[in-house]
Amino acid sequence: MGGCVSAPPEPGQRVAAPGDCLRKVQIDELDAALQRCNAVVTALPNDPQPRNDRSLLYSLTGNNAAACRDSFKAAELLERQRKAHRSDPKQGPPPDRVLADEISLRQRSCRRLTNRPAAAAPSPVTPAVPKP
Repeated sequence: MGGCVSAPPEPGQRVAAPGDCLRKVQIDELDAALQRCNAVVTALPNDPQPRNDRSLLYSLTGNNAAACRDSFKAAELLERQRKAHRSDPKQGPPPDRVLADEISLRQRSCRRLTNRPAAAAPSPVTPAVPKP
């Protein structure tokens, strides 16, 4: 059976884990956190959690387009996990419910960002005063 297989880690290095993207994140070092998370996404391309976590990091940097791309990809990967589990429960546990809820929430937020016609219009600074 062929396919892409990552090389084993160097001695003394540990394998990337799904939760590594948000480990030790510092708000003033988001670029470094994104670089670490990119490595986790590369190491675990079929796991929705790193994509979901990177979506959060992109949101924090203000890159909503990239955040939404990762959010939708995370949802796609989550659905693949669900289908695989339904067809053969021996392939692993069902997807984590909290992760599924987070992904769903991010997707709803992305849909609101992309489907609102007035999204580009600034909100008024003060509420409109009704005219007499």
